Amino acid sequence: METTERSKLYNVIKYPGREAASSDKLIVENDCMSSPGVALFLGNEVSGVDTDIMPLLDEVVEIPMFGLKNSLNVAACAPVVMYEILRQWKVSSSSSSSSKSSEGVD
Repeated sequence: METTERSKLYNVIKYPGREAASSDKLIVENDCMSSPGVALFLGNEVSGVDTDIMPLLDEVVEIPMFGLKNSLNVAACAPVVMYEILRQWKVSSSSSSSSKSSEGVD
């Protein structure tokens, strides 16, 4: 990984959110209530994420690449990382497909 020394593989990081939503853990800070979650900041192919934002991030995630190219476009990166987040949260499409089957829709 070449962007920063903080970079970690996208599938090594534990993405918060699912367990907090199910346990109703709320964070109160500056009179605002929120629950832990994930916000993805995706950089462009040439310059990446703005350097002013980098110190504010909890984690820096990278997708490993093989070959001569050293960047992926956002349209390729976003679904890879979002899939990993949903996989860790154990979200599946089986509930939506089972409801379609029960309605007679295939």
